[in-house]
Amino acid sequence: MEKRKAKRVYVEESPVSQRQLDKWRRQVSEELPDLIRRDRLVDKAMKEKTLSGRLRRAIHDFPSSPMKIAESAGISWEDLDDFLTGEKTLPSDAIDRLVEVVKLKLPAVRSVSRRAKAG
Repeated sequence: MEKRKAKRVYVEESPVSQRQLDKWRRQVSEELPDLIRRDRLVDKAMKEKTLSGRLRRAIHDFPSSPMKIAESAGISWEDLDDFLTGEKTLPSDAIDRLVEVVKLKLPAVRSVSRRAKAG
């Protein structure tokens, strides 16, 4: 069977569309350094060996988008975004709601009985 070769289509840009394209390129070049920085923060925060790190991984692995997760947990997208990058913490009630939304299974906590020492 003969392999088909892709055809390239060249279109002359109008001055208006070229200006719009230039504007988008400038905007991307301005935003890119901050996006790279935040991506590195997210990666570092997800690797934490803490409850917060586990929760961040569960949020990223969950089938719904983080925006929908924030909405379901009753927190703002900005607060969740800052939590995912590790820039801010969340109150314990928000953590509890997120754990419930993403169905994160937490290990059972063993209760330790304390006995009074005779002395």
